[in-house]
This record gives sequence, structure tokens and C-alpha cells, in this order.
Amino acid sequence: MASQKLFRLLLIAPLLAISFNYAQAQRGANADRTRAIEQADMDRILMFAVPKDKESEAVRLNRFKKIKEDFRDLQSFNNKMMADAWMQEALDYSAIADMVSRIRSRASSLKGSLTLPESEKSEAAMPAVTTVRQFREELLLLDKTVMRFVNNPVFQAANSVDVNQAKNASQDLDRVLLLTDDVKQNAQKLKKAAH
Repeated sequence: MASQKLFRLLLIAPLLAISFNYAQAQRGANADRTRAIEQADMDRILMFAVPKDKESEAVRLNRFKKIKEDFRDLQSFNNKMMADAWMQEALDYSAIADMVSRIRSRASSLKGSLTLPESEKSEAAMPAVTTVRQFREELLLLDKTVMRFVNNPVFQAANSVDVNQAKNASQDLDRVLLLTDDVKQNAQKLKKAAH
């Protein structure tokens, strides 16, 4: 009985070793694929990053991480602001102004980090905001503009640049900066009017 168990173990051991080696090889192949995808993402985003002379790989990687964090934070702060604004009847203007400041900070950082083409400056009038309803509409406009910027195909297309999409991204980023200033002013104005 013990010899049969030993015999079975000797038969199974090579199969287990082969399975283990195959799993290790698969993990290695997946890790290589993951690294290749991350490198392609970094190259695509850095295609719009301000070029630096003789930049080391470590510096390049840090810039990529910062740009990626700014993209993530821009969306995260925007989502939090929108959720907070629609979760309650009475708006917390101070909290909204704080989130808007954070959104503006990330948008400004992206504007400095990315080399997007100059946007065609259109003197789009800011919506007049005197009521809570109009303020919420302006928040929706800001949300729509942020999401249009972060979802612009120019940031997803591999190894190709559509100049029109890049201009649209630049225009949306500029619009986010203008809207955040206006939303913050309107939040302060409506907060004073509520007291």
C-alpha cells in the first residue's frame, strides 16, 4: 500500500513540476504583456508631454506617473463634486468650491505637462448664475467638459495623432479652467446670498 502511494507520487511529481513551470511561464508572459501595455500607455501620454532634453528613464517615468495621477484625480474630484451636489437638497457651497479648486489644480497641472496644440480661443459667454438651479446646470456643464477632455480619443489612440482631436482636448482643458473659476465665484456669491 505504501509502495503504491510512493509509486503514484513519483508519477504525479513530474506532472506537478510541468504544471508549475507552465504557470510560471504564463505569469512571466502576462507580466511582459502588462509591461508592454504600460509602456505603450506611457509613450502615448508622453507624446503630449513637454519634451525634456536628455531625460532619464526614471524622470520620464515620474512625469508619466504625475500625468496619470492628474488624469485620475481630475475625474475623481469631479465625480465627488457631482455626487455631493446631487445627494442633498441644500448645496454645500464651501465643499463645492474646495472640489472645484482641486479640479482646477489638476487641470492646470495637465495644461503645463501636456503639449497640446493651442486651442482656438472662443469668447464663449459664461452662463449667468443667480439661482441654485442655474448653479447646478453650470456644474453639469463643468462635468460634461471634464469628461469630454479625459475621454478624448487622442489619449487612447496608439501611435497616431488626430490634430482636430488634440485641439478639442486643448479647448476642453481651457474651458475647464474657465468654468472652474466661474463656478468658484458663483459658489461664493450664492453662499453669501443664502446667509
